[in-house]
Amino acid sequence: MPRSCTVAVSRCTRVEGFQSAVTSAATRQHSPMKTLAGIDGGGTRTRLALANEDGTLLGYAEGGCCSFVDLGLDTARAELARLWAAAWRVAGAEPRPADALFMGLGSVLSEADALTNCDLAIQLDFGQHGNVRADNDAWNAHAGGLTGQPGILLISGTGSACLGRNESGATWRAGGWGYLLNDVGSAYALGHAALIAATRHADARGEPTSLAEVVRSALNLGDMKEIFRKLHHEGVPRSAIAALAPQVAAQAEAGDTVAQEILQENAQGLVEMVVTVARKLDLDEPKLALTGGLVTNALMFRQMFLDKLTARLPGFTLAESGLPPVLGAVLLACEQVSGSKASLAFQQNLRASSAPVIGHLQGGCALPSD
Repeated sequence: MPRSCTVAVSRCTRVEGFQSAVTSAATRQHSPMKTLAGIDGGGTRTRLALANEDGTLLGYAEGGCCSFVDLGLDTARAELARLWAAAWRVAGAEPRPADALFMGLGSVLSEADALTNCDLAIQLDFGQHGNVRADNDAWNAHAGGLTGQPGILLISGTGSACLGRNESGATWRAGGWGYLLNDVGSAYALGHAALIAATRHADARGEPTSLAEVVRSALNLGDMKEIFRKLHHEGVPRSAIAALAPQVAAQAEAGDTVAQEILQENAQGLVEMVVTVARKLDLDEPKLALTGGLVTNALMFRQMFLDKLTARLPGFTLAESGLPPVLGAVLLACEQVSGSKASLAFQQNLRASSAPVIGHLQGGCALPSD
């Protein structure tokens, strides 16, 4: 990489529709170093980070969903290309292949899914065969949230999933099968439940609920009977259904009993995932990292989940001072280069140089988030 790059402190700029944050105030002189790249892509947002092999963040950018499953290959390719260009622009350098790239994507569940995403990255010149890796986003979220240590990672954002690893290196994953197969405890699940509750309110099968008006307003319905045409003929994006989650949480906090029941049911679903992973890995007192806008930002929902989990798994403790999933992807890219887990010095440099980005991710994400 070039001996110098220009980055700016704690400043966010809009670049081709992406919000980009960069982390250093001065032009720094470096000896040539390898470049590491990490991508974290969920059902709503995609985030990309570039770093030196010493852990210094070079560039960061974020945009919309980049899932080829949801968007198709051409649109996913274009979205990834814009992100890559934006991150390199922040780094003050022309785009070039990374020496290692880890892509953590919610749409990767099989080898075929991983291969498709690796091929996309190689076609876009993000990296070369052998140094590009793709896997489910639970892996980089685990790496970041637990900074490479054993424990359990729970994702509760647009989608949901749980991944654990014990001291011996054994892993187990629960959930994460996608919205068609019950993404319990996710923003989509809350939004979908709100749609059902609204129709039950409309035909008097269910209890009256303020969610009926929430749904009518969000979908721009003159009458609830229009929901059939809206969903089955015109189509409503999955992200739009997930976007109902903040309103479900808000109505629950305002006292709507139907909304509260939705939160309770989904909190229980998350507990089931965590307890299952803990049991399969013989983890009686696991560290637990939480990520995703739903379980981190919806306070009533979060407390319901923690109370229920305490009753089932009293030995757990919440992991603190983790890194966001996109930086977890950088940690895994570092492993690809070094052949071992990222050093403490690397993690410290990454944490320090990315402080503005971490602040943005923790404080600036509206529900739902990945």
